[in-house]
Order: sequence, then C-alpha cells, then structure tokens
Amino acid sequence: MKEQIYTIPINEAYETDCECPLCLLEKKCEEEAVDYALGAAMMEPDFRMESNQKGYCGKHFEMLNEKPNKLSLALVMETLVAENITELEKFTKKIDDLKKDKCGLFRKSGSKEIVDELCQMLKKREDSCIICDKINYTMGRYTEVFIDMWRTEPEFRSRVEQSKGFCLVHMRKILEAAEKNLSDKQLKEFAVFLYEKQTAQIKRISEEVHRFTLKFDYRNKDMEWGNAQDAPVRSIEKVAGTIRKSE
Repeated sequence: MKEQIYTIPINEAYETDCECPLCLLEKKCEEEAVDYALGAAMMEPDFRMESNQKGYCGKHFEMLNEKPNKLSLALVMETLVAENITELEKFTKKIDDLKKDKCGLFRKSGSKEIVDELCQMLKKREDSCIICDKINYTMGRYTEVFIDMWRTEPEFRSRVEQSKGFCLVHMRKILEAAEKNLSDKQLKEFAVFLYEKQTAQIKRISEEVHRFTLKFDYRNKDMEWGNAQDAPVRSIEKVAGTIRKSE
C-alpha cells in the first residue's frame, strides 16, 4: 500500500487491536491540541485571540488543568477571563436601565428580553471550544481519507474487514463521509458491509459483557475470563467512543 502523509496516521491506527481505530486517532488529536494550547500556541497571537473568543468546554478545561505547565494555563485564563468580562460588560447599560426602571402595574420592565439575551450569550460561550473545533475539523478530514482509502486500496479494505469495526459515534461519521464521497453503487456496498460488521461486533461485545456478569456468580468461580475482564470499559467505548482512563 502506497503511504502518503495523510494516510499514515490511519494505517498506524489499524496496527492496534482496539474497538475503534478512529477513537485512537481522535484521542491523539485531542492530546496534541491540548499540548499545543499550552505550548507553541502561547506565541501565536491569532490562536490566543481565537482561544479568548471560543474558550474551552468543561472536558478540555479539565485536561488543560491536568498538564504540569501552570504558568501557561494562568496566561491562557488571564486573557480568557478578561474576554468574558468584556462580554458581560456589554450588558451593563441594560442592567443599569433595568435598575432605574419603575414598571407599573400594566407595563413590563423588559427584564425578560434582557435575561433571554444574556442567557443566549452565556450559552454560546458554554457551547464553544477551540479544541473541540480543531478535533472535529481534523477528524472530518480523516473520515474522508478513510473512505478514499477504502475505495482505492484493496489492502486497506482487507485490514478494515478484519478489524473490530468502530464505535457507534464513528460509525455514523463514517457513513456520513461515505454518503458524500462514494457513488451509489459504492455506497450500497459499503453500507451493507459496515452494517453487518457493526452488528456482529456489537453482539460479540454483548456476549463478553454477559460473561463478565456471570463471573460474579459463585457457581462460575472456575470459569475462565476469556476476553471479558475489561468488557464493561470496552462496551462503553463501543457505544460512545473512547473514555479517558485515570492515570
């Protein structure tokens, strides 16, 4: 198989025995994005400006906080908090006017409109994350490359057929990429393959989880674990994608 710069990470992911190779890619993208935010990005004004505007989701704030470089984190938070203050202060005049307003029995104060507008601003910031955006963009490109490799590389297709498939999250994203990038005939073939692969793999992990539960019955104390010892974690990964493990 002829490798190019954008196919190497996908091929490397398929060298690992896992429930979803795309989850491995996504985890790698996430770690690199977090490291970048507290590293090289500190010297890039454009990134800092975007970081201040978009902020970070709760998960990625947690990951940033777990990194040892607390000075970089403090510098990120200093300007990010300042941006939040700027956004809040846009409502100062409206709140001052609200304080002065003497609404009568038959006249509303306008507080509902102001509260709605304030909530919309806060929700927009709450839902925004520069790291999530970077991951979504990169993984979008990877799914397109995956479909192209499936379409053009028989050896890669064979590796996919021998794999454990994907988590259900990446199953959807792969199908969306296939719908955009394959002909009708190719899409039909791929959809049938993926559906049958995923159904078989979900049933396989269901059996492993069931075996795990059976081991807690004293009557099965001599039963071999087989592949069931970590089945609960892998079943979560199969359904919802990679979960972060405590260090």
